Amino acid sequence: MKELNEHIKDVQKQISYWFDNVDLLYQAFTRRSYSQENGGENNEVLEFVGDRVLDFYVTKILMDRYGYTKSQLDDFDSEESDDEFVVDTYTNEGSLTNIKKKLVNKKMLAHRIDKLGFKEYLFMGNGDIQQHKENEESVKEDLFEAILGAIAIDSNWNPDELENSVSFMLNMDHYLNHGFTEDDDYVGLVQQWNQKEHGEVPDYDFQEQYNGGFIAYLILDTPRGRIRYQAEGDSKAEARVNVAELAYNDLDEHDELFTILDELPEELTLENSINTLQELAQKGYVSMPEYDLSEDQVYDNDGNSRWACTCTLRSHSIKEIAYATSKKVAKKYAAYLCICNICGLEDQFENDATNIK
Repeated sequence: MKELNEHIKDVQKQISYWFDNVDLLYQAFTRRSYSQENGGENNEVLEFVGDRVLDFYVTKILMDRYGYTKSQLDDFDSEESDDEFVVDTYTNEGSLTNIKKKLVNKKMLAHRIDKLGFKEYLFMGNGDIQQHKENEESVKEDLFEAILGAIAIDSNWNPDELENSVSFMLNMDHYLNHGFTEDDDYVGLVQQWNQKEHGEVPDYDFQEQYNGGFIAYLILDTPRGRIRYQAEGDSKAEARVNVAELAYNDLDEHDELFTILDELPEELTLENSINTLQELAQKGYVSMPEYDLSEDQVYDNDGNSRWACTCTLRSHSIKEIAYATSKKVAKKYAAYLCICNICGLEDQFENDATNIK
């Protein structure tokens, strides 16, 4: 686990909110198991607050984006029609009810915590640490909501700050513009690039325009020198996505991006395959791997007993089944096969009949 105090500035950058009372942010990262062992408060009450904040501001942002009264239309005739509230159909994802469910469900909130890299900063008791509770979706969901609750208390329920942080933390403009996939998260991709290149989260500056929109500015130190990007958007979050996309495409055009191959160890082996796949998931290249070990052994054509393990990567629709002489080796081999599949590598153990198949 990483120490939160060493990364507290980066955390606040990523949620687009700077705390007056930073103790509230520490509380948001504190599990009950930790407070029971060490004293102090935990994040449960902040989670309660954040759940209400999330529900309200996701609804508000959706209504602001897709809803309007008929009088706002150029061809509105008050004599022929009542001034009623209308919501445009969002055909790509169905009804607004479905969109809202996708934005606030446990899986999405856990995914966003993974993207932000926040689970590593949790304060947990010994039992939680041993059980790796930080990997559970419900724990990450609680953390997401607790952070919003901390912002609510610290800002004295400032509506602009709350709406801004909900939009930033969920990256709503990305999902509403591109659909509910993990692809092309430009803010996350640029962040990964800058952290790998310079070891820090990039800074975004904003300028409000007279028409209510925003201009976002981003400065990156590239191999070509320091480059300043700017892009507009109707909100701070949208402007940030737009300028990040502009920067990402520029880095891509000049072959300055890292690829998944740059993240692999010098030699990919069975021993490092599980950790490697986990790190790729944490950095946003793939979804979190899901492993399914067989309850019973299977037998090959020669009558040798083998254990089976299936590794699934939902982001790439990949499912690899591996067979080995032990459960541990089967899991390692399944992770190894997934990495080979994604990266176009040859299976170096394909003909190893003694240890693996």
